[in-house]
Amino acid sequence: MSEEQPRDLRFWIGFFVGGFLGAIVLFFMGTKEGKKTGKLLEDKGQDVLDDIRNRLTNVVKEGKQQIEEKKEVVVKSATESIDTALAHIEELQERGRQTTATLRKQFKNLPKKT
Repeated sequence: MSEEQPRDLRFWIGFFVGGFLGAIVLFFMGTKEGKKTGKLLEDKGQDVLDDIRNRLTNVVKEGKQQIEEKKEVVVKSATESIDTALAHIEELQERGRQTTATLRKQFKNLPKKT
């Protein structure tokens, strides 16, 4: 008997939900008032979709603009860092040339191995 109660309850819930959905469909499809309401809902839905599209377009435009602004900052920072690194490398190269020249002068008079 306990198994039959949930089945009966599910049947009646399904019966009433189905009847309610059927009544809604009948209202929207079968009456002038329902068709007007359906058209109104369709128009409102279209307005909401258009509003969402416009907002999304604005967000995309703002995002692209912010990306371009950040890109300029990053490129400038990277360029400055590269320039600093290259200046340091050139300085090291010059010190290396000077040290090599100094060492050549110091070891110039050493006898060569035979």
